[in-house]
Amino acid sequence: MKDEMPHLVFVYGTLRKNECNAHMLGNAKCISSDAWVHGTLFDTGFGYPAITLVDSGKVYGEIYQVKAEDLPKLDELEGYKGTDTDNLYERKNCLVMTEGGPVEVIIYTVDHNPDLCKKVIGSGDWPKR
Repeated sequence: MKDEMPHLVFVYGTLRKNECNAHMLGNAKCISSDAWVHGTLFDTGFGYPAITLVDSGKVYGEIYQVKAEDLPKLDELEGYKGTDTDNLYERKNCLVMTEGGPVEVIIYTVDHNPDLCKKVIGSGDWPKR
């Protein structure tokens, strides 16, 4: 039986603690509840946020260690079907800052889908919108 390594995933919206999809991370371990990435956070108008990765601005979130077998559930939530397909969100690797320094994580972005970028959330913090 193949033992796949867990993934580190940065969450910035409805998957964060006390948000509507936090239950989907029930099997995941929170690695950092005080993390951020350079980017812009948007309210999509659909009850969930979107992020574009840019050199200025900060988006705040949490990092979770997600088991390999649980990653497909997050892909489904984010509308990610794989590379070379028409995805709602893209799944990328990027560096996120934590209190202990930078950490490489998976992040779901909409850099390719500007239609979701309706209203900038200036605080960069979804729960404080």
